[in-house]
Amino acid sequence: MRKAHTCFFMFFLFTAVLYAGNREMKGSRLSVTGGAYFMQDEVFKEVYGDSAWAFYGEYSYRLPFILKQHIEIGVEYRFLSDKGKLTVTKEEVDLMISDITFSLRYLFDLKRFIPFIGPGLDYIMYKEEYPPTFPVSSTKGSVLGFSFQGGCYYDFSSSLGAKVCVKYSHAQTEEGEVTADIGGIGITAGLVFRFNL
Repeated sequence: MRKAHTCFFMFFLFTAVLYAGNREMKGSRLSVTGGAYFMQDEVFKEVYGDSAWAFYGEYSYRLPFILKQHIEIGVEYRFLSDKGKLTVTKEEVDLMISDITFSLRYLFDLKRFIPFIGPGLDYIMYKEEYPPTFPVSSTKGSVLGFSFQGGCYYDFSSSLGAKVCVKYSHAQTEEGEVTADIGGIGITAGLVFRFNL
């Protein structure tokens, strides 16, 4: 968690320095979204099903000095919790995944519609809790991954908008001799609030 806190501090420090040069620009966005997350790993699908609900919160900032304000950086937090059943014994297991994504997006200004695409770097934390019959109670860890997303903003006004996004992520983790891909495809939608810091 110390790494995550350090990354957050560096991101907001970088944003503050850039923002100091242009206080009149309404370049900040706060997004609150939710949607379906589709697992990639076949073992996860057998235990938890094909998809689970996930919730997201993101702060993003439109850089005022680069490519005529078409570049946006963002930091996003995602939380996913799901229950599943083991394929043989049918005992219940719990899965929790949370991650922090640092993204870089290119924006296409089409008046109220603003499509975007871009890559991201993911820091993923996971925990899987097992039934009492297991020799260990849980497995947890963290892993770095990468992602790529595309979507669109729609501005209702200068302060309120909407966001839809499709995001592909890839991250592999190893526990003993077992390798699992905890990445997947997320399809989300929600509200966006625009403001000046």
